[in-house]
Amino acid sequence: MSGEEVPRKAESSEARAAAVSDIQELMRRKEEIEAQIKANYDVLESGLQVDDEIVEFGSVNTQNFQSLQNVGSVVQHSEGKPLNVTVIRRGERHQLRLTPTRWAGKGLLGCNIIPLQR
Repeated sequence: MSGEEVPRKAESSEARAAAVSDIQELMRRKEEIEAQIKANYDVLESGLQVDDEIVEFGSVNTQNFQSLQNVGSVVQHSEGKPLNVTVIRRGERHQLRLTPTRWAGKGLLGCNIIPLQR
């Protein structure tokens, strides 16, 4: 055995440990991405789309809306329960059903609701 073989063995052990660590990190990221895709798919399946103007979200509507905290409260109290949501999409009214559900990301909807800027 030459003196060069020992460092190679140590290097290969370190390389294997780094490769395992990299694979574990990739698997963790893959699971996060899959959870995000599923949550977004669930939102799309329910019918909510980008640029929908929400006019009713459960018990919150255009008459009693004060802030997004109203919507957040309805979502928090409705986990696992279907909510009636009414949106205006390209000038037409659409009735939707959303079920707030836990997923790997933040919140229970898998999307962000932002105030309409007029």
